[in-house]
Amino acid sequence: MNRKIGDLADGRVTEASRGDAKRSHAPFAARRSSLLDPAVLASIGRLDLVARTVVEGFLAGLHRSPFSGLSQEFAQHRQYIPGDDPRHIDWRVYARTDRLYVKEFEDETNAPVRLLLDASGSLGYAPRGVSKFDYARFLLAALAYLAVRQNDRVGFVAFNDEARERLRASGGQRHLHTILAALGRLRPAGHTRLGPIMLREASQWKRRGLVVVVSDLYDEPPEVVGAITRIRRAHHDVIVFHLLDRAEKLMEHDGLYEFRDLETGQTLVADSSRVRQSYVERMAGMCSYYRREFGRAGVDYAELDTAEPLERALAIYLQRRAK
Repeated sequence: MNRKIGDLADGRVTEASRGDAKRSHAPFAARRSSLLDPAVLASIGRLDLVARTVVEGFLAGLHRSPFSGLSQEFAQHRQYIPGDDPRHIDWRVYARTDRLYVKEFEDETNAPVRLLLDASGSLGYAPRGVSKFDYARFLLAALAYLAVRQNDRVGFVAFNDEARERLRASGGQRHLHTILAALGRLRPAGHTRLGPIMLREASQWKRRGLVVVVSDLYDEPPEVVGAITRIRRAHHDVIVFHLLDRAEKLMEHDGLYEFRDLETGQTLVADSSRVRQSYVERMAGMCSYYRREFGRAGVDYAELDTAEPLERALAIYLQRRAK
């Protein structure tokens, strides 16, 4: 059975295969039955249905979640501020939530949302049947759906060491379907080169907006941080969703494995029980570095386990968008 963990030479994600015998893995314990579960979403197939399922399920559950401060009517409403015209208060929302919201018009939410997807080979890692790339597509499909629902203009760029798909920021259902079609035809391939690509794309943006980066961040960390910090200094709001799987973080299984780099094809053989401690320390150090440096730059950073539901990622997006 193939499994993907990390290359011990340079930290790049690799794929490992057991050389002596295939080992069956128990189903992921305590998987949520929620429709936000990646395994459930994978069974749906069509990205338009995935996006709708995620967003509608998420919004319906907001009042039961830790993120109850986010309104289901976020696209059309914002919280009342003293001095707002009382004629714009939505009393129906007040009756349901006991909070004052005013109706927000489209020209108040027209800052573009730009979705940046790392489509390099390392995202193809699929330890439990749903790859990191599948998870990234589900997340971005949901964010695009949510943004269009909020009357935002949405742009999309997918890249490895060069741009593979690029859609200018626009709005409406037709544009949403264009984004979903692009997500549907993409496959993870090629080498990672985040910094130069992101800076090149940002140089073409004429308006400030919200930038969402989805990647496993397997590149030179100082170069990645430097590029995203420059984008933030240009007064864009930035969210970085760092996609990792528990297996590649913790190297849980013992034995002699052949590790194959999913981007370069290089291999090496190692006993996981002997190298686990140093490997796990390096992975933790990488995540700590990103968390610290992005925090200093004012960038929202969230590490996502690709086995967990998409609820937290959507809540982070809405909280940043509300600001």
